[in-house]
Amino acid sequence: MKAILGALALGMAVLAGPACADVITFDDRGPEVQSLTSYEGFDWNNMSTFSNSTWGNPYNGYGNGTVSQKNIAFNDHGDVTGSMSLASGTFTFESAYFTAAWLKGLKLTIVGLNDGVQKYTKTLTLTNKKPLLFEANWAGIDKLTFTTYIDECTDKGRQFVMDNFKFASGVPEPDTWALMIAGFGGVGLMVRANRRRELAAAA
Repeated sequence: MKAILGALALGMAVLAGPACADVITFDDRGPEVQSLTSYEGFDWNNMSTFSNSTWGNPYNGYGNGTVSQKNIAFNDHGDVTGSMSLASGTFTFESAYFTAAWLKGLKLTIVGLNDGVQKYTKTLTLTNKKPLLFEANWAGIDKLTFTTYIDECTDKGRQFVMDNFKFASGVPEPDTWALMIAGFGGVGLMVRANRRRELAAAA
């Protein structure tokens, strides 16, 4: 019985503790341009990766936006919204580095959603000279979208660069908590029943 109670306490402590953050560096992929589809637990749309040695140089963000060598992610078609999402559950978007691939003053609007409902939004102004660290700490989302623009006349060169995307897995959903609480209640009933049997045997 002590073992059961100990396991129960340990489980509650683990659940109550903070989620561990992960960092997606994209550095385990090949140097050529590769579309991101299903990667690191996320479903991606209009996002690709490649090595900064492919197009990167001191005059663009592909080279200047690399934080961890050598790969970066970017929105392949600049005038199309990119996104990353989870099939189920939520996550916390903690931070990432963003750089304009070509155009100084590129605007990047990031939106965090949960079940299709917007929870957060932020517009960043990017340069192609160095990465901008955006510390979001957006909790309880299941999707991020990335949309770029520079002005009404320009539809070329709207790619942005992203590296070292930091996130943490979300807490269990409400129905999961309900199941766990029900299970813990069952353990409590079992403990009380066992205690009554011990008292009856000792009488």
